[in-house]
Amino acid sequence: MTRKFTLGTIALAAITGTSMGALIQTEVDTTPTGAEGLGASYFGAGTGFGGTVGNGSITLDSDGTNLYVSFNFGNALNDIVAVWLDTRAGGFTDATMSDTNDDSRRVLTELSLSTDDAFDPAFLPDFGFVMGNFGNVLFELNGDASIPFIDFEGDLSTPTRGYTIPLASIGLAAGDALNFMVGYSSGGGYLSNESIPAYEPLQANGNPGFGDGQFGGTVGSPGIGNYNRFVTVPTPGASALLGLAGIAAIRRRRA
Repeated sequence: MTRKFTLGTIALAAITGTSMGALIQTEVDTTPTGAEGLGASYFGAGTGFGGTVGNGSITLDSDGTNLYVSFNFGNALNDIVAVWLDTRAGGFTDATMSDTNDDSRRVLTELSLSTDDAFDPAFLPDFGFVMGNFGNVLFELNGDASIPFIDFEGDLSTPTRGYTIPLASIGLAAGDALNFMVGYSSGGGYLSNESIPAYEPLQANGNPGFGDGQFGGTVGSPGIGNYNRFVTVPTPGASALLGLAGIAAIRRRRA
């Protein structure tokens, strides 16, 4: 297995001076090779749709070219897993997106259909991908009525689903960091209370459903208020300098 190390968020904040918001877990890739199924794992919470995400985990790995994603489902994949990626300055929220042209786009831009689901103010995603029984699909997010398709991969393997994403396609280079969160929703916009990372207001109130308070959730939706971070492996020359002093030089594309 590739070697990783976890850096506490307080220590990273002290080194970088970056505001963490509701950042829960940071993992730093320290090895130059990457592969699906290896790397740093992040775990979920909630069982509203049977625990597919809530009892599952997502694992990230990288090399100088690609991000490798593996999802270990906690139950059958009957709906749509959505992963939002914050990789550069700016970005979008549920309140600024609305693409209902198909189920995948609806999940990424609407979450629960009838309300604006809150994100942490420090988390503004730029890209998103979905995993369903149709495969994996990557999009670039925007505030228009249609978000552009970037890539499709037809991996339908279970219980572990893999996805290889070129770093350049999501605005990253080797050594850059990405923030992410994971949700689970029906294609029609009925949101589960499952998420990665855990978010107590979401898990405590049942499924938000459509966000209208009619189907077991609270009125509206608490959104997914926490997120995680993964720092991709630097180039070989930079990797030799990696350490606590070197982490300050890890690029995070924040203007």
